[in-house]
Amino acid sequence: MANTFLTYTNETLAKLNEVQLTSTDFGDARGIQIQVKEAVNQAIRYINQREFGWPFNAAEASQTLTAGVVRYSLPSNTKHIDYSTFRIRKSETFGNAARALGFLDYKEYVDLYIKQEDDTVTTTLSSGIDDDDTTIPVSSTSSFDSTGTIIIDSENITYTGTSSTSFTGATRGAESTTAASHSTGATVAQIDAGGIPTHVFRNPDNTYGLFPFPNRAYTLSFDYYTFPSADLSAHDDTTSIPDRFGYVITDGAIAYAYLYRSEVPLYERSFALFNAGITHMQTLLINRHDYIRSTYIPRSINSTYASSSIF
Repeated sequence: MANTFLTYTNETLAKLNEVQLTSTDFGDARGIQIQVKEAVNQAIRYINQREFGWPFNAAEASQTLTAGVVRYSLPSNTKHIDYSTFRIRKSETFGNAARALGFLDYKEYVDLYIKQEDDTVTTTLSSGIDDDDTTIPVSSTSSFDSTGTIIIDSENITYTGTSSTSFTGATRGAESTTAASHSTGATVAQIDAGGIPTHVFRNPDNTYGLFPFPNRAYTLSFDYYTFPSADLSAHDDTTSIPDRFGYVITDGAIAYAYLYRSEVPLYERSFALFNAGITHMQTLLINRHDYIRSTYIPRSINSTYASSSIF
């Protein structure tokens, strides 16, 4: 059974020779008990802040891309992105194989390839549609071809005409996709531009972009490290830090408890022990010979050893 907030709080209280809590009175803590609960959370926060790549905070993101859209947001709890892991998933629907994406330096993207963003042609549905509607109402058809193929979510739709605010003569579920209902505000994109993304780049605002921009609703995956933002609260809350390093959390909580009580010499000795425990965690989890730390940025596509211009 995993260590809980109650476990760490009571271990710390015991070492401080203070009265321990139960699951029943955990919410009624007072005095030093309240301080120790905060000290436990402070220790956990400090451990998570000390290393961007703790394996216990590793996660995988999966995102359905939107045709015609270049730039995308990261998960809200992102601490660090491993850009070498971006990949397009295999899709039987779109007939594409799985592929890893190369890394493109943002300056290179701006200097050489940002003109792709002039080729994106998108609009939005002005009202929802059912799976058998043959007129597609949109905000505007400006810049779209007079006939062609559009994509909404994962459905391809061919059309034979346009008005200023609709596509007409629509054939639903084209190119072996499935006709579906779509909601007001859904993105509508021209399908003859873009392609299967081959490269990813990091935007200055820590979002990411793709080259070329997707022309289908491909599935993109990548690995990242989370930053747990929520403190422990309930007595049975747990942390992502493995139980075998629970003693490090307790050492840190003891140090912070001494700090709260202004017992500086005891705080300094306890905090040194706390830091030693974190160093031990790094030795076991980060600096092992069989663990390759993800600080590597792949060679950009415009390097001496890469192919020449994509366009």
